[in-house]
Amino acid sequence: MTRAGCSPDELRLIRSQFGEKFRNADERAAALAELAEFVRAIGPRAARDYFRAIGATSAVAELTDKKVLDFARSVDPHTAEWYFWAIWGTKSVRDLTHERVLNAVKFFRSIDSPATVEYFLAIRETKATRPLTSERILAFAERIGSEAAVEFFGALWETMAIENLTDSRVLSVVETLGPMAAKEYFLAIRETRALSNLTDPDILRFLQSMGKAVALEYLRSIRETKSPGPLTDPNVRAFAEAIGKAPAEEYFRAIRSTRAVAALSAERLLRAPGVIRAIGRDAALDYFLAAASAPSNPPSSAPPELGTLSTAGSMPVLTLLDIPRYGWYRALGLFGLCATYWVCVLPWSGGGMRAALSPGTFGLVVGAWIAVLIGGYLLLGMIADRAGGEFVRRRRRLLNENGIRWHDCLATDRCCEICWADPSTHRRGLYDNERFCRCSHCGSVPS
Repeated sequence: MTRAGCSPDELRLIRSQFGEKFRNADERAAALAELAEFVRAIGPRAARDYFRAIGATSAVAELTDKKVLDFARSVDPHTAEWYFWAIWGTKSVRDLTHERVLNAVKFFRSIDSPATVEYFLAIRETKATRPLTSERILAFAERIGSEAAVEFFGALWETMAIENLTDSRVLSVVETLGPMAAKEYFLAIRETRALSNLTDPDILRFLQSMGKAVALEYLRSIRETKSPGPLTDPNVRAFAEAIGKAPAEEYFRAIRSTRAVAALSAERLLRAPGVIRAIGRDAALDYFLAAASAPSNPPSSAPPELGTLSTAGSMPVLTLLDIPRYGWYRALGLFGLCATYWVCVLPWSGGGMRAALSPGTFGLVVGAWIAVLIGGYLLLGMIADRAGGEFVRRRRRLLNENGIRWHDCLATDRCCEICWADPSTHRRGLYDNERFCRCSHCGSVPS
C-alpha cells in the first residue's frame, strides 16, 4: 500500500480503524491484504486519490466499507480516480458514499471520460454534493448523452448556478430539445454567462414551441455572436414564430453566419413577417443575407416626380413577390367537372334530358356527383398549391440566373417606374420590405 501512495499518516489511520474493528490479528491482516488488492485493482492514480481521501477526511470506516470498494472496482479506474478526488476535495463523505451514488454504476458507465471529469469537477467546485448526486440529475445527464452532459456539468461549476440549472422546468424543456440542442443550450450559458436570459420561462417556452431544429440554430446564433440580449428580445422571438419554423431556422442561421445581429434584429425587418412567409424558406435566406449586408444608413432623398422616371435597364422578369393566384382554377375546374359529369351520366342513366329519373337512380347519381365534387375540390386545391410552389421555384431560379439580387431600394436613385410609380408601393409591402426590394427593373442596381 505504501508503494501505491499510502503515506505513513494514512496507514496509521487505517491500522487504527482496523485495530478497533478486528480484534483478531489474522482478521486485521486479511483486511489489510484485501485493501492492498483493492488499490492494486484500481490502479496507481486512483489509489493515490483514495488514500488522500482517507487522510483528508479521516473517514476510514466509510471509505473501507465493502460497498465503496465494490463501487470503485465496478467502474473504470479513471472514474474511480475522480470519485476519490471529489471526496477529498469536498470532504462530503456521507453524500458521496450514499447508496444513490454507489448504485449509479450504470450512469458512470454510460458517460464518457470528459463528462466524468466535468461531473466530479462540478461537485468539487460547487460543493453541492447532495443535489448533484440526486437520481434526478443523474438520470437527466444519462438521457441527454455524454456530449451534452459535459456542457451541463461545465455550466454548473462555471456559473455556480446550481438552483437555476437544476430547476425541473429547465431540465424538462432542454431534454425535449434532443442531445444536440441540449449541448448548445449549456454551451451558450458557458460562453455568454447569460444565465437569466436563457433560463427565463418565456425563452424556455419559445425553445419548446419552435422545435429541435430551430432551437439548435437559435442557441448557436446566441453562442457564436455573443448577443444574448438582442436575440432573446421578445420582438425577435415573435418574428421567428410569425414566419414559421423553416424560415426561422434560416433566419438564425443567417445571424450566425453573418454576425449581423443589429441589422437582422432591426425593427423595420421584424415588421415584415408576411413577406418571409410568402417567399418561402430558400428565398428567405437570400433576403436575410441581403439585409445583413445592406448599408446601415441609406440615403433619405425623396422620390422624384413621376415625369422623370426612367425605363432604362428594364428586364423581362417579373418581381418575385408578384405571385399569380391559382385559386380561381379550382372554381373553373369544378365547373368543368360538373358539366362533364352530367353530360356523361344522364344518357347512361336512361332518362336523358327529357325523362325524369327514378328516385333510386336519382339518389345514386346525386351521391356520385357529390363525391366527384369533393374529390375534385381536394385534387384541384393540391394542384393549385403545387403550381404556386413551382412558379416561385422557377421565378427564383430565373431571377438568380439574371443576376437580380435583393438590394436596398431606398439607396437607389428611385427612378424605377415599377417601384416608385406609386409612392405608397413600398409602404404597402408589395415589394417586400421598404428597405429591401427584388424588382425586375431596379434589381440589378447594386446595393
